[in-house]
Amino acid sequence: MRGKAIGVALGVVGIVLWFMPLVKVGFNVYFAGRQIGNVSYLLVVCSLAYALFSFFDLHKLRVIAATISTAIGLLLLSEAWSYAAWGLYGLNIVSVASWLAAVSDWDATKRSAEDSQT
Repeated sequence: MRGKAIGVALGVVGIVLWFMPLVKVGFNVYFAGRQIGNVSYLLVVCSLAYALFSFFDLHKLRVIAATISTAIGLLLLSEAWSYAAWGLYGLNIVSVASWLAAVSDWDATKRSAEDSQT
């Protein structure tokens, strides 16, 4: 139950961070996720999918959603390195934490299934 709540919370935080400033484009002018383009919509979809998969304990799909979100976040960070805003840094931290949580929950589920079979 604790892993489910953490997973849902990480997914919701990822969705919220998508609306925050991700890239600085001018003097005190920032772009959020909806203003960057199509690839950023994958970030919000991955965060929503991660929250839903966490709620239903679908750990393999959580790992996939977190991996895609981490890859896209790191790609955006590498493209806009000197112009990245705090929202993009936060989104990358949340996506890596989501991946770590999903992998640990998946591993714990596999271990508990193996223990119940023996």
